[in-house]
Amino acid sequence: MKYRIIVPLYNEARYIKKFLENMPSKHLSSLILVDDGSTDKTAKIVKENYPKTTLLQQKINLGKGKSMETGALRAIKDKADVLIFMDGDMQHKPTDIDRFLRAFKKQRRIDIIFGARTIGKNMRLAPFMGNKMLTIIINLFFKYFLNDTQCGFRGFRAKVFDKVRWRSSGYAAETEMVINAARNRLRYREISIDTVYLDHYKGTSIFDGVIILAKITIWKFFK
Repeated sequence: MKYRIIVPLYNEARYIKKFLENMPSKHLSSLILVDDGSTDKTAKIVKENYPKTTLLQQKINLGKGKSMETGALRAIKDKADVLIFMDGDMQHKPTDIDRFLRAFKKQRRIDIIFGARTIGKNMRLAPFMGNKMLTIIINLFFKYFLNDTQCGFRGFRAKVFDKVRWRSSGYAAETEMVINAARNRLRYREISIDTVYLDHYKGTSIFDGVIILAKITIWKFFK
């Protein structure tokens, strides 16, 4: 089973070297790092320390969703069977990749696997409440029952890419992927993962949450 691990990056100079150092060596050749127009030394650090790692660079900041799409298209060009997405800021543990791969190998009927964070254990109150609200709404609207619809650690088989493909360029892409999977009744499962919160304002903000909520409403009632 050929796989690719897609990691969107934006100004991750603080963590990217540690992230790559913690990545099991057997996975390094399968990494597709997508630098989304970083203005810091993210790309330079990757090139100098891991020159054999696939690094795609977007000249300007296009958003996480666009970076995910860029990585996915490259993975499909590489004829990967499975695409795994994760963040490169040390919030996701590289050692969990093997758990996704084992699940895909063992459960061949599964199309998509979502990481599910231990909600409330390490998550601050505002993200916790926002995550739960969006998850409940998606579950009710689309009858696709997940514990954590906003976790960026996830994977799917390349053959279902057209069924989950998203148009959102920003953080809403991950939500759109869930909704597309629900509409196409893709077979799924969740894997419980730990998440480490390193930066107080890392990830989606309250404003991002409002945008995602608005888009969920549009996807439900107007598409």
